[in-house]
Amino acid sequence: MRRTAALLIVLGLVLSTRVSAQPAVSVRGNVGAAFFQSPEGLNTVLNSGVDLGLEAGLEVYSGLEVVLQGSYDRFTQNGDTYALLPNTNVSVEEEIEGGALNVLNGTVGLRYTLRNQSDAHPYVAGGIGVYQTMLAETRGSQDEKLQSELATTERGFHVAIGSNFRIDETYGVFFEPRYVVVNTEDSDLQTGIRYVTVRLGVDVQF
Repeated sequence: MRRTAALLIVLGLVLSTRVSAQPAVSVRGNVGAAFFQSPEGLNTVLNSGVDLGLEAGLEVYSGLEVVLQGSYDRFTQNGDTYALLPNTNVSVEEEIEGGALNVLNGTVGLRYTLRNQSDAHPYVAGGIGVYQTMLAETRGSQDEKLQSELATTERGFHVAIGSNFRIDETYGVFFEPRYVVVNTEDSDLQTGIRYVTVRLGVDVQF
């Protein structure tokens, strides 16, 4: 009887250790606003945009996660400011139709969350990945093509700070400003695409 009880205790300790050793997995979804910064010219033509994202994180150490993420950012074009660009030969009175910059990306990175006794847990994050940028076609009021559709694929990176607010052990909400740079192969980053996103989303822990 004592041997059976001792065996059950040892088995329980082993099972509890294995459960506690299992890495935590988190899934996040977000919406947000995006603010275009460069290159010069485009930053005066594009309106503020929207950001949609989905990511999964695997905890590899206390507070440290490896994160896989995909996101979509869209900036619509402002027809009034497009007419003010040099070398466009567009009058201010001409109506501009269409035009948008779409950025679709997939990245891999790290996120470190500072654990504390409160429900708010600040974190820092960063990642590298592939960014596909698509500049939509732009036409004038006379159905004249002003800008053809253009798509390129480049490497890029992002850095972010944020805070995760736990609702319970499973659910939380997070707030995250993020800085994105596309086309890091170029020796002059000023010719690359740069923008800031402000994200608000839900975090689910498994």
